[in-house]
Amino acid sequence: MTEIEVPAPEPDWQPAAQLSYHAGKNPAYQYSVWEHHAPIFQMIGVLALSVQPVAQRLRLHVERSWDGLDELDVVLFRLKGFSFAISKHDGNPVGVSYVWLTEPHEQADKALDTLLEVVGIGEDAVAFRGDAHKDPAEPTATVHDAGRQSGPGRRLRGTA
Repeated sequence: MTEIEVPAPEPDWQPAAQLSYHAGKNPAYQYSVWEHHAPIFQMIGVLALSVQPVAQRLRLHVERSWDGLDELDVVLFRLKGFSFAISKHDGNPVGVSYVWLTEPHEQADKALDTLLEVVGIGEDAVAFRGDAHKDPAEPTATVHDAGRQSGPGRRLRGTA
């Protein structure tokens, strides 16, 4: 069988995964599996800890991925009928991770409570319930204001 040779990339083509807003001369734009699926995820909260302790407790493999923001650590898993993702972007505050349902569900609070119970952590590990990217329906205060250890970006719902 004859070996087929593929030409080298054009010299003025940028790496496909590093193109911002599909700028540049490379006709291909590469995106990650995370970037492809994350837009349909439902954010249900923010944990005041990184991805790794949860992954270690549940014996999950932490995957390294990227999206339009930067690189991130992520675990995707099923737990008692809920499909979860826990992510931490490199550019986000240290010591926090986002909790998502990969299949939106009306019982988001129950899902987060289930995660806390199985992981063996309490409500004090929750920095925020709901979608931290949307305006909260209730007033919020920083963890420092609530009399707990403060950290960048940590917020508690319903505390003054």
